[in-house]
Amino acid sequence: MRKCRIIQRSLTGVYFLLLLLPVLGFLDTETAWNEPIWNGRRLGLMRNSFLLAFLSACGCMALGVPAAAGIHNGRLRNSSRRWFFLLLAPVPYYIYALTWMCLVRLSGSGDRRWLSASMTGLLPCIIVNILTFLPMVTGLVLTAMEHYDRQSEELARVYAPDHKVLLQIVLPSVWPFTCAAGILVFVLSVTDFSVPSLFQYQTYTLELFSEYSRGCSLGQIGRLAFPLIVPVLILVLLAWKGFRTLPVGSLPMGREGLHLKGVWSLWGKLGTGMCVLQMTVPAAVFLREIQDWENVWHSVMLCSRELMASVMIAALAALTALAAAGPAGVWLARRSLGIKALALFPMAVPSSLVAMGLLRAVNGSPVHWISQTMYFPALGCAVKYMPFVLLIFMARARRIPEEELELARVYAQSEGEYFRRVLLAAYRPALWGAGVLVFLLTLGEEGITLVLMPPGYETLAVKVYNYLHYGASELVSGFCLLTVLVTAGMMLGAGMLIRRQKRRKGFERTADI
Repeated sequence: MRKCRIIQRSLTGVYFLLLLLPVLGFLDTETAWNEPIWNGRRLGLMRNSFLLAFLSACGCMALGVPAAAGIHNGRLRNSSRRWFFLLLAPVPYYIYALTWMCLVRLSGSGDRRWLSASMTGLLPCIIVNILTFLPMVTGLVLTAMEHYDRQSEELARVYAPDHKVLLQIVLPSVWPFTCAAGILVFVLSVTDFSVPSLFQYQTYTLELFSEYSRGCSLGQIGRLAFPLIVPVLILVLLAWKGFRTLPVGSLPMGREGLHLKGVWSLWGKLGTGMCVLQMTVPAAVFLREIQDWENVWHSVMLCSRELMASVMIAALAALTALAAAGPAGVWLARRSLGIKALALFPMAVPSSLVAMGLLRAVNGSPVHWISQTMYFPALGCAVKYMPFVLLIFMARARRIPEEELELARVYAQSEGEYFRRVLLAAYRPALWGAGVLVFLLTLGEEGITLVLMPPGYETLAVKVYNYLHYGASELVSGFCLLTVLVTAGMMLGAGMLIRRQKRRKGFERTADI
């Protein structure tokens, strides 16, 4: 199986090459190393960034944990419908930004100070981030609750009420995984500038983009970004340690969960209800905003070119990330923490900085022609989101016994058969999951495409972002409604397909018996 290993190591080398390519753009000889980085204004912006990310993470955890507990111990415990909250998980942030704008406008005239606070500043940024990341946190916590060892829970129920079992056994068991989910929200929030810029909330990431727009050297921007990247990278490594606490195997959940009563039952219902509102409110608001359904079709026609460009870029980014990060994730699964820190580095870097470094590295190089193609923004998105693919493949590698792979290598008649029938089959869930994740993240990406998009093209996220700066128009509401419906339809279709495959496997196992 020598060829497979050579190909794996070669693609791993490509991964690290792509990862370090944007860094080359920041090796600027014109950097003023003696110039001080910090001043009162930048310290305030850093505080704003961490405050927004911290409150967003706390809000998602405060709602995601009770939602997961309510679903895990409620009527949907053993039903495939328990994943209903994921229907709108891929919806981009601007859907919820527009939803909040419409809700504020529909609330009518009121206190001007309240209207000002609800349309600009910290509050709307927190609300939009919570609505955007709540499905992800709920899904991760629910996954942890379904995989932890429930023997201690069953034993504790003999001696203690169910709500104490929840507080003293269940929640502490899934707490590392829950903290990892919160850290992931923190990282995604602190490295984003689109939501703060939309609601005029000044953050450090927005300051870095402003410095680039004013013509500041990339070396200086890299110096300014370093104090932000280091703590975020440490948090990324802590999140990886938290995700590793998920057991490799899972036990049957049983027919009934914990019987929560009183305030504990209300706690779970509140979290579940927020997931329901997170799904239904955007569709209801957009339906109310649309007064002429002809404008819905008009909005689709206006954005059809941008939609096609967004889908093409997302597909290219997903394929590039899978080709480079998939083999690298398998190779890194059993490597040291230091090499993993280097491999996960882009997660801690704001998207706009990845785009700046990549643009500078490519300009003037032998491959300068790539900057005039649609693949250039796709490459930037692939570099930014490759670490997510890496995490998924590393987690999948932990769940595949190495002994079984070694046995398959011995009995496989050729390397092609081993790759096709063993490796692809074993990593198929990771391939689909990582590919869909990168595709959806790229669809909502704004910073990278804003910098790297070739002349004459525009993505859907950038177009809607520009519309939102001028207010929530009816055309944008119509298009966002279609986005919500199409996203929900895609997720529902994917869920039905997964359910059908599970039934087919169940029938095959029954036939074998």
